[in-house]
Amino acid sequence: MSTAVPVVRLTEVFRQAAQSRIITSSHKINQGIIPDLSRPESDSDFYFVPAEDPEIAVARIIDLVKTRIPQRFGLDPSAIFRFSAR
Repeated sequence: MSTAVPVVRLTEVFRQAAQSRIITSSHKINQGIIPDLSRPESDSDFYFVPAEDPEIAVARIIDLVKTRIPQRFGLDPSAIFRFSAR
C-alpha cells in the first residue's frame, strides 16, 4: 500500500450487480489474479486502458474522466471513480 497518497480497499458491494465487470474484476485483483482485460463486445462498466508510459496514462485518464465518459453516459465528471494499479 502507498504511504504517499491515501489508499482505500473496497470490500463491500453497494450498488453494482453481482456479475458487474467492476465487481468480478475487483474480486480477482484482490485475490492477486489478473482480470479479463479484453475489450467488451457490448456496453460494460469496466474498461482497461493500456499505457506504457506514466505521462500517457495520466493524459488518457484525464481525457476519459473529463470528456469521453461524461459525454457517452451523461455523467458529471465528479461522479466518476478511477481505479489504478499500485
